Amino acid sequence: MIGVCDAKDMLNKYLFNKLFNKKSYVEIYDSYGKVLAEDIFSTVDIPFFNKSDKDGYAVVNLNSKKYTIIDEVFAGDMRDLKIKNNECVYVATGAKIPKGANYVIPVEYAKKYRNELRLMGNIEESNIINIGEDIKKNNKVLIKGTIINERNIGILASLGIKKVKVYKTPNVGIISTGNELQYINEVNSKTIFSIVKKSNCQPIFIGCAKDDISDLKRKINKALESCDIIITSGGVSAGKKDYLSRVVSDMGNIIFHKVRMKPGMPMLFGEINEKPIFCMPGNVVSCLTCSYVFLLPFLKRMAHIPFSKKVFGAQLSEDIHSEYGMTYYRPVKLKNGMAYPTFKGSNLITSIAYADGLIEIKEDEILKKKGDIVNVWVFD
Repeated sequence: MIGVCDAKDMLNKYLFNKLFNKKSYVEIYDSYGKVLAEDIFSTVDIPFFNKSDKDGYAVVNLNSKKYTIIDEVFAGDMRDLKIKNNECVYVATGAKIPKGANYVIPVEYAKKYRNELRLMGNIEESNIINIGEDIKKNNKVLIKGTIINERNIGILASLGIKKVKVYKTPNVGIISTGNELQYINEVNSKTIFSIVKKSNCQPIFIGCAKDDISDLKRKINKALESCDIIITSGGVSAGKKDYLSRVVSDMGNIIFHKVRMKPGMPMLFGEINEKPIFCMPGNVVSCLTCSYVFLLPFLKRMAHIPFSKKVFGAQLSEDIHSEYGMTYYRPVKLKNGMAYPTFKGSNLITSIAYADGLIEIKEDEILKKKGDIVNVWVFD
């Protein structure tokens, strides 16, 4: 049995040595939420021509008393027009600016009479968007590791980029175990499925395995065909039909089994065919707690997404007793700066379902007193 810190160190070391670096090109339409696997540089200036920021009249200077209107330009008209002093061209918003023009007189500052124009009022800005004012050629516009959002897609589209190189989304195989699952509403695979989605990975439900070594091996082999990581729930404790530790040992190797924590002590982590496998406890609160403490950060890093905790301080509403040498995790409800423990048992989903976060009581502590300020790891 190992401590929580040692388990985290082993997982981090495993990730460092087995970094998931598969990459692929995807259409930008399908890139939302994926992680860039390369820096993106602009190959063009944006805009690549001087264009009008307003509907108005392009002029050489603002000194003339009147201007002769010689033409008009709308967005999409790419003619190379030229103007001289005392001339002007009507330009729509986004239209190409004629050569020689240095200002655009907005329509609200212009008084038009037939083909002549007079300036009415003072103009302080050019109202021209210059070449490269938005994005300059050869500038780095997106960095490797960016989680692509709709704004990033806008940049890619403006540069004419059709496909981008991204880190391939890890496929995560989920297996529930236990003969009893044919008689009850199975919970763990659904909660793990959600944790996997939250981690920006792709969950694949492999199915429910019986408490049978052959069936467990069949399900794991099926997962190995298409998945990069496997997660099981149940069958990992010390019961007569808890076979998973034997199965993992037969098919691969166990990196650690059992962690000094409550709930969640029976958790196992190993490797089969160079693919990681998490074997979670069957009790729903134990399974979720291990998922938050170990699985969520592991999957996020595997998907090249930074992991960070959102932590708030709160005052504990009652005493919480723990066991020396064990790390305790207790779900709490937050209200008006107070943390109210909700834990009723590791097999009762309502112990954590209505909680806002977890508090951690470290191995060398045996008591958190009422009124103590505790750090609450708030769920996303």
